[in-house]
Amino acid sequence: MSDGYVPRVNVISRLGAGVIGGVLGGVVLAAVLYFLDEIQAYGRLVGQESTQNDIVVALFVCGFAGAVFGIFVGRFVTGQLIPAAGVGLVFGTVWYLVLQLIVLQIRGGSLLDMGKNGLIVLGAYVIFGAATAIMYSEFGPRRQYRRYRRRSGDYELEYVPRFRRSGSRSSSRRRRRRRDDDD
Repeated sequence: MSDGYVPRVNVISRLGAGVIGGVLGGVVLAAVLYFLDEIQAYGRLVGQESTQNDIVVALFVCGFAGAVFGIFVGRFVTGQLIPAAGVGLVFGTVWYLVLQLIVLQIRGGSLLDMGKNGLIVLGAYVIFGAATAIMYSEFGPRRQYRRYRRRSGDYELEYVPRFRRSGSRSSSRRRRRRRDDDD
């Protein structure tokens, strides 16, 4: 039997969930940037300016952004949508400042130039951040919530599933076992 310690969520699962959330959010971002004709900056980043390359590079960069989100911010995101969306809004804004205003402008633009559609592009990045965080919180790694119960002076960890069905067989067995332990 183990010591009762189970890590909350490991880095690899947060990274994978972040990449998936980033790519799904990147689809939204790439679509908005494509319709605004602002996606060419991604093609300039690798020196290939065609629509297909722009979209592929944008999705790759969004997947990288999702990985960064999963590794550094993912442990703070719980399974609740509203706090996750708030974290995503901040993440999207920071990603806009770093990527759109600095990194993408290095290859053929002027630094800190918002351009003609600057606020709409900022909104697209904010939506990207929110979509990444919501996808991460919904489909990402689940934390195991535990409660402590006292048994003869020791504290014992007990696994409590996140979504427990009231009529499932495991919960009735658990109740039956507790009644037997009390006797």
